[in-house]
Amino acid sequence: MSVLPGEQSAPDLREWANSRPPTLKSLGLRNLFVTLPLAILSFSIFWGGVQGVLLPIQVQNIDRDGQNEALALIIGMGAIASMIAAPIAGALTDRTRTRLGGRAPWMIFGAVSTFALALALAFATSITMMAVIIVAIQFTTSLILTPVSAYIPDRVPAVKRGMFSAAFGLAQLVGNVVGQSVGAAFSTTLIVGYLVLGGILAALVLLFALTNVRSNTGEPKPPLNLVSLLQTFWVNPIEYPNFAWTFFGRFLLFTGYFPLWTFMLYLLQDFIGLGEDAVGAIPTMGSANLVGSVLGTLAAGYAVQKLKRTKPVIFAASVIIIIALAVPLFAPSLTSMLVYSALAGFGMGAFISVDFVLITLVLPDAENTGKDLGIINVTTTLPQTIGVTIGSLAIGAFGSYAALLPFGIIATALGALLLFFIRGVK
Repeated sequence: MSVLPGEQSAPDLREWANSRPPTLKSLGLRNLFVTLPLAILSFSIFWGGVQGVLLPIQVQNIDRDGQNEALALIIGMGAIASMIAAPIAGALTDRTRTRLGGRAPWMIFGAVSTFALALALAFATSITMMAVIIVAIQFTTSLILTPVSAYIPDRVPAVKRGMFSAAFGLAQLVGNVVGQSVGAAFSTTLIVGYLVLGGILAALVLLFALTNVRSNTGEPKPPLNLVSLLQTFWVNPIEYPNFAWTFFGRFLLFTGYFPLWTFMLYLLQDFIGLGEDAVGAIPTMGSANLVGSVLGTLAAGYAVQKLKRTKPVIFAASVIIIIALAVPLFAPSLTSMLVYSALAGFGMGAFISVDFVLITLVLPDAENTGKDLGIINVTTTLPQTIGVTIGSLAIGAFGSYAALLPFGIIATALGALLLFFIRGVK
């Protein structure tokens, strides 16, 4: 179950200092610890390949002259759909009672539906058709990410959430890199690429859902009506200020980080000047990002264990991301982009490795973790709407993809500043 603000957060953090904490085996969490990262990995592989490579290439093939606006439109509409879908997905899984549990049935449906929609996307021949299918995929993948995220506050005590958070974050980062590599490998055969990415997602999500079955048929079920459905989109920021600061801080951090990767193919082609060689450079950048991510995750885990604090790690990670964004701004080249990838990976790896611990400590309602995590997950999708839209406008206004870099620096700095106001969590 989640931790309520002001009640258990400080004691739970102090438990990290226990010399003999409970083991995963004694808590019955070994299977969850192995399979949960695989589910997150598959989700990130899918979107890393689709959004990072296949989608930009497909857009470019259909409308090369209007590629920036078209890609921003598709990503933006999809992100809006995800904003709506994520809290609803959480509310539905909180209220579902079956022999497979509340989360698993929706995850299975989401995995199978996403695979079918990925195949449909492969055959899309217009920007409008692509946008419609991406909107549908955002709904089906929300039925995967939100329930998977809820397994941690549902089943993992706070003393073990640090290691689950690190595994969760690392799986996201590794999956994104693997997905980009898979996408690049099938850049000339998009249909096969979509088939492979959708198949990986479906297989690993089904594995997770079916190996972590826990019946909840006897548990009380909160009502689901129009009022409760509308309430899934709202958490009172006055009553739960820590949740609000976390929401907006994460939103700005990701707004600074994601747009650059959304337009990465075009940035490498035009701003860096790689042209047709840009697709081949993406896996190299991904590898640099992965190495940085692993090192950042390990460094952040060590720092948190020593300091017994999460905030200093988050602030340090933000500074590193800002430095990373400044490197190609002042020295545009493939080398500087590789430096950016490694440093940004280190910073984001450090941030994500402790980020989920912070989230679980500010969740408002122990009985609605799925719904609240759905709201928090909006901070990874809303930046794709606003950030990508602003990024596209900045590119148009300044005539260069370099405009994404100062925009990222400002947004990241503001996000870190907002997280400073969280109280009761060190």
